[in-house]
Amino acid sequence: MYIHEMIRETNQLRGQMSPANEAYFGEMVMYFRSGSSSLTEAKGEEVLLELARRIIKNQEKNISAAELFGDDPRAYCEQLADDVMMKKPRTLKEKIKYYTMIPWVALTWVFFIYMLTGFFSKWFGGELEYTRISTASLLVIAVLSIALVEGVTRYLGPGTKRKAGQEQEQEHSKLQPAKFDPKTLGVYIGIAAAVGVVGLGLNWLLPAFTVSPWDSLIIFMIGIIGHKLIFGRKSKP
Repeated sequence: MYIHEMIRETNQLRGQMSPANEAYFGEMVMYFRSGSSSLTEAKGEEVLLELARRIIKNQEKNISAAELFGDDPRAYCEQLADDVMMKKPRTLKEKIKYYTMIPWVALTWVFFIYMLTGFFSKWFGGELEYTRISTASLLVIAVLSIALVEGVTRYLGPGTKRKAGQEQEQEHSKLQPAKFDPKTLGVYIGIAAAVGVVGLGLNWLLPAFTVSPWDSLIIFMIGIIGHKLIFGRKSKP
């Protein structure tokens, strides 16, 4: 959809809003169209159109925009813009897809490594190497991959800090890295340690299986194709 088409539909939806919702949405429009966010014009209009659709949908259920997004539309838009930049999920469906995709990708490349080590052994004159894999180790990798991605996005994600007022906005418009938080780092280290301990315990309970390099190659290809088909599609706004 072109930008002018999104603007036209947004204006049509805005005309259907109640006075309170229209005033609330107006602040959102001002935020995205004034250049306060780091999103492109096209992405900003796409976000505004989605917000307008959600407001109208919930307005029919007697749910106001303030109840839906909070009392501060600007603060919500700042967080939304950061999430869009980082491609972080916001709806339940997106979160399920996102947190399934992370271990899917991690395990796909784990089997790629198993495939390489197996074939390298054969190529350098050895026997075709089979790998015995513990189900518990795969579970640990899946959980740790999620914790790692969350930690990286928390520390390296856009932590934009903006203040009201035109001069202050210009002064604080640049992205600033999130401050180092020892407590949060300690939490992630604790989670990683706990997952490792649980994984060691599960080694005694869960089965293990043996794969050849060819098996690993097949699993890797299934992982790549599945990622493209299941997670590669863009969700409609």
